[in-house]
Amino acid sequence: MPVERQTIEPLKPDYRIKFLTEEQLDLMEAATLEILETVGVRFPSEKALMIFADHGAHVDWNTQVVKIPPDLIKKALHVTSPLEHAIHLVTFN
Repeated sequence: MPVERQTIEPLKPDYRIKFLTEEQLDLMEAATLEILETVGVRFPSEKALMIFADHGAHVDWNTQVVKIPPDLIKKALHVTSPLEHAIHLVTFN
């Protein structure tokens, strides 16, 4: 018989340390979006390449490099996560 467990909630401190200013975060976001659009990312997975291609990204099937337009990334982040986490997901994943 499975044991029911209470959901664990993350700790939410009363303070927040900021290492970067809003301007620095904006610059980092812009640079990240530019790299993803112009340089791209290699995805050695045919399934991943198909998903990106189906959603409008430019896929080079020979090199397995996907170049992702900024609007596609912003749309995906808006759908999958709260806006306050969007910058962190774009810059650190």
